[in-house]
Amino acid sequence: MRYQRNWVLAAYRADHQNKRDPSAQTLEDFDALLADLYDDELTKQAGTITLDKFKRSILAYFASRSEATNPATQVKHAYEFFRNTSPTP
Repeated sequence: MRYQRNWVLAAYRADHQNKRDPSAQTLEDFDALLADLYDDELTKQAGTITLDKFKRSILAYFASRSEATNPATQVKHAYEFFRNTSPTP
C-alpha cells in the first residue's frame, strides 16, 4: 500500500459508512485511488515539509475530508491544517 493502512481504513470508513466488510483488494484499490488523486499535488505543495509515509498518509486523509471539489484545493486545505496543527498545539 502507498499509504499507512490505518489512514486508508479511516478514509475508506468515512467515505463508505455502510460497508463494514471491505476485501483486501477493495482497500488496495482505494489506496491506489487516493494516490492517483493526491500524490502529485502532495509533492508539488510540500514546500519545506519532508514527506515520509506517515506524513503523506495523514495529508491524503486530510485532503480526502476536505469539502473542496478538486484535488489541488483539497491538498491545499490539508497542508493548511497540517501546518497549523504541527506540532500539536
